[in-house]
This record gives sequence, structure tokens and C-alpha cells, in this order.
Amino acid sequence: MSRRDPKRSLSVPLRLVDDGQLEWSATVTASELAERDSPDTLRIADVEVPLDSDVRVKLVLELISGELSVTGQLTATWKGPCARCWLPLDGEVRTTVREVFTAEPREGEQYRLDPEHADLVPMVREAVLLELPIEAIPCPHADPCPNLPSVLTQFHDDSAHEDSALGDSAELADPRWAALEALRGHPDESS
Repeated sequence: MSRRDPKRSLSVPLRLVDDGQLEWSATVTASELAERDSPDTLRIADVEVPLDSDVRVKLVLELISGELSVTGQLTATWKGPCARCWLPLDGEVRTTVREVFTAEPREGEQYRLDPEHADLVPMVREAVLLELPIEAIPCPHADPCPNLPSVLTQFHDDSAHEDSALGDSAELADPRWAALEALRGHPDESS
């Protein structure tokens, strides 16, 4: 049996799964995934899923020995700052879920299954949050980033010029090590 409705909730009546498998597709707003106590729950550091954006869910549900097996794909969009120029970027979370719902779940391993329905919200929220980038988001622009302030672009251009003048294998010297380098001497000098 297949149920497809672009604006369906994430509460699945178990009577629809009674005859085996059920394909369940839904599109919900991210605000429907937020916890009631904290509306900012779809955020990790500076990266968030905007509460007005859509989260697409495409799942296969199967009742097996009183438990509900849920597998499928989730897709959501995120927004966050560029690691270099701090301008806003956006991206997409695509993740696969494979979870079990049961009447007596083991904490951290399974989700609660009510006698009448399966509430997929906690599973979808956790899966989306786990896929958000938690480190600095790399800049998608070519070097140098066109959004960098001119002072930083100048620094980037100068260091690139020094790299090419010194050769590809040369490293830029850190000025804090200059005194040590002076004591060590150069390899071609005799001691």
C-alpha cells in the first residue's frame, strides 16, 4: 500500500500498516519538528534548519512482531555562515534512516510506539540534527573569496605571491620563529 500526500503529518495511524508494508511520504515544515519547550531546537552552533523551510520524508514502514521498522530518506535545507567571509550559505541535508519503534523502547536505541499510531517527529528531528555540519562551513567560492574585505584579500594576494616567489615547496616563515632561525643558520653554511 502506498500513501503519498505532500503535506501530511508525521503521525502514522498503525491501521494503515496492518497489511504489511506502507510507503509514507510527507512534507512538513521544520517548525513542526521543533520541541514545544524550545523552538530553537533545529540548530547546531551557527547552522540551522529555518523553521519555515520544508523537510521531505520518504519512508517504508513495516510491522514485524509488534514492532515497527522504519527505513527511508529525509531531506532538509540548512543555513549557516561561510567559514571565511561569514556571509550566509545554505545547503541540503540528505540522510537515510533505519529505526525501530516499539511499545517499550530501549533509551537511545528505539522510539516509542503507541497502540494507535507512530509519532515520527522525534526520529526525523534527531536524524536531521545529526546531519547538520557542526564545523566551519567551507567557502564555496574560488580563491580568493569575492566576499572577503579588501584588507583580507590583500593579505591573501600577498601570501600567494610570496608562495610563488619561494617555490611551491617553500613554507612561509612565521615571524615568531625568526630569532631561532637566525641561531640555527642555513644548511649550506659550514658550522
